[in-house]
Amino acid sequence: VDIDWEFPGMPGSGHPFRAEDKQNFTSLLRELRQRFDASARRGRRLYLTIAMGASDEVIANTEMQKVQRYVDTVNLMSYDLYGAW
Repeated sequence: VDIDWEFPGMPGSGHPFRAEDKQNFTSLLRELRQRFDASARRGRRLYLTIAMGASDEVIANTEMQKVQRYVDTVNLMSYDLYGAW
């Protein structure tokens, strides 16, 4: 399962946000990891990945020290790193 929560905890045009979304994102991934691990113990391995922007601002609005414990892969979306095209 790939979670593509574009901008957790970040205000911006066109997407609603709440200040607590930074922690909500981590909580969502923790809950999914617990359930995926339970599934693996029953013989069905599931992978958890996230897609996120590569900018400093996006990374600052996530709890990457915690998030990295819960995901198998982080897919960095760097196509607009130096500006929107």
